[in-house]
Amino acid sequence: MDKMPSAGKYDYPFFDIDSCIDKLTEYYNVVKTDITSRDEVAQILQMSKTGGGFVNLVSSMKDYGLVETGKSNITITELGKLILHGEPTEKESAKKKAVSNVDMFKEICELYGKDATEEQIRSFIRQKANVDISEVQKIAKSVGTIYKKVSIYIISAKRSSSLPSAEGGFKGDFGRRETVTENINGKEPLRIQGTGLYVEISSDANMLEHIEDAKELLAFWEQRLRKKQQGSNEPIQENVPKS
Repeated sequence: MDKMPSAGKYDYPFFDIDSCIDKLTEYYNVVKTDITSRDEVAQILQMSKTGGGFVNLVSSMKDYGLVETGKSNITITELGKLILHGEPTEKESAKKKAVSNVDMFKEICELYGKDATEEQIRSFIRQKANVDISEVQKIAKSVGTIYKKVSIYIISAKRSSSLPSAEGGFKGDFGRRETVTENINGKEPLRIQGTGLYVEISSDANMLEHIEDAKELLAFWEQRLRKKQQGSNEPIQENVPKS
């Protein structure tokens, strides 16, 4: 059983996302298959299959959504495959998705930003995660170490440069020509409107996932239209991302 480090009600990965991707790539380049036994993975990585290091590594990969485990096997997920085989922009998007799979990291970012201080992380661990005060210092140090390495990949829902609107939400141009309207209570969708552009995204708990889906769809149609304009005879991949 893969047991993640925990901070009260939250689980979090012991390893940062780049370390997990490095190990995932290392063993995949040997086995060239998506389903591999734990024994073989441990052997390839020269780690003890029952040791804490290997258990924490597999748990971290699982927490990021890179692999699933069961029946003594480690199975690479669709997200993991995208990181291994995708185009550079797809890999970057998938990495952001992976880090955002960790609820605690996402919530720290939404509260304090990507540069959360040690004091702020301690406050989160104590008040939000409900960790006993005797454990806060130790856990906050561990969480802070990983958070500093992965926070650059988190997509924050905050709009720091936005201005309050009469509707009780946010409205502003963020230094660009688009108009952005967002209801802070989550009752209205996020709307982005500009010349020849209109995007509306549901304002719910999965907003960040909706944004990532929109980016994948736009990338797909950009590729399709560019090839059409260039009169390319190269077949266009019809694997349309989910909307």
